[in-house]
Amino acid sequence: MNFKSLAKFVKGARVVGKGDPVITGLCENSKTVQKGDLFFCIPGAKHDGRSYGLEAADKGAGALVVEGEALRGMDVPQLVVRDAREALAVLANAFYGDPSKKLKVIGVTGTKGKTTTTYLIRAILEKAGQKAGLIGTIAYQVGNKVYEANNTTPSSLTIVKLLDEMNKAKCQWAVMEVSSHSLEMKRVLGIDFQGAVFTNLGRDHLDFHKNFTSYYNAKRRLFTEFKSISARVVNADDVYGQKLLKELKSKAVGYGIRADCAYRALNVQQKPGQLKFEVQGNAFEVPLTGLFNIYNCMAAIAVLKELGLSWAELQKGLKNAPAVPGRFEEVKAGQDFTVLVDYAHTSDALKQALMASREIIGKKTNFRVISLFGCGGDRDRSKRPLMGKVSSQLADVTIVTSDNPRTEDPKMILEDILRGIPRPLLQGDGRRVWVEEDREKAIRLALANARTGDLVLIAGKGHETYQIIGEEKHHFDDREVAKKILKELKKKHV
Repeated sequence: MNFKSLAKFVKGARVVGKGDPVITGLCENSKTVQKGDLFFCIPGAKHDGRSYGLEAADKGAGALVVEGEALRGMDVPQLVVRDAREALAVLANAFYGDPSKKLKVIGVTGTKGKTTTTYLIRAILEKAGQKAGLIGTIAYQVGNKVYEANNTTPSSLTIVKLLDEMNKAKCQWAVMEVSSHSLEMKRVLGIDFQGAVFTNLGRDHLDFHKNFTSYYNAKRRLFTEFKSISARVVNADDVYGQKLLKELKSKAVGYGIRADCAYRALNVQQKPGQLKFEVQGNAFEVPLTGLFNIYNCMAAIAVLKELGLSWAELQKGLKNAPAVPGRFEEVKAGQDFTVLVDYAHTSDALKQALMASREIIGKKTNFRVISLFGCGGDRDRSKRPLMGKVSSQLADVTIVTSDNPRTEDPKMILEDILRGIPRPLLQGDGRRVWVEEDREKAIRLALANARTGDLVLIAGKGHETYQIIGEEKHHFDDREVAKKILKELKKKHV
């Protein structure tokens, strides 16, 4: 496609410079520029893409897209746009022929539950013989190919490329986690969503959104700005979900357990590794644990039923629901207590994980719940004392440690967490909270002190295989570390 033909897709844009090169690809990273690419100079929080325009041109980029003003001294034509991110989304869809229009795309947004819900939706579809791709926090999946996920929702260019690949792989569906960041930063602009799910809204990302109103409004955009959507399903038990349902009126249906809504779970029964409930007279049995997973199941049921799947297909798909990596994932090494790794990194998520942990060991036993967690650096500080408070209230033993400190001083992060914990729990005979900055040492402390029948919850990082300290990523997998330590402890006791 020629440069000037592409330029026509962006309203209000102007072409600067001579020439009309054939564009053979799109690129947003100067390190990967190929000859003939259209390079997008995207402004960022730390680096301005405009500063890489000359490098991209030197590597063979045929033309540039720049925001605001044209770059000086360039020998390649430029498309000057009002919003470079918007232009990237528009031109990516145009260049690849609007691949989302050839798929049934479901977007799932919310603070908690996005990953598990998308996995459940995909599992149901695949069990029903309908091939589905996945874009989310843990990985991007196209058929048998699995790509590492750098963002919950990647850039608009990556999304469109993945959707195009899904088409070529004969996928009928695409299931996507849609983060609030992606909605604000126009990463999903132009996607032809068929279904939209709202799981809940809790405290997270307030460093970016500043307040709950802005956070909610970002999530809300998925339900109001995409006219292609025919199925909107919303958690009717969530306060913000109730607000959204009122605003959407007849355009959305609710799901839940407590609320009187279209898809309500009744006769709920919970056991470790087993959930049973009924929806509109249809019985479901799911090999998962915790009340929060009933909500995830209900979200999947509601959106897929609204999009035409049968009750039998939904029941069959959930009966063999997959375990999701890093979501209440069990680590076994022959020990006589339970070890779970979970991604819970907000106070709400940690609360749900600890309540589910208590269900597993039994409320009437003397077995203990040992909670280990930390908080990420360069992120919302307000949730730190709340997580400390939740763990100190619901766990028998709490170990506070580092998560991904990034460029913050880990000790300052720990101090923020400890502000939510009553001082008597940190000292003396009533002590129930310990602090160990080193995450591996903290995991060793938790596992070494676990007794028969106890449950150790290692929270915060889940599926992540790294720890970010300063600007560097270091390999660190809670599951690997826990298994290694368990084996070492077992040898000591032989």
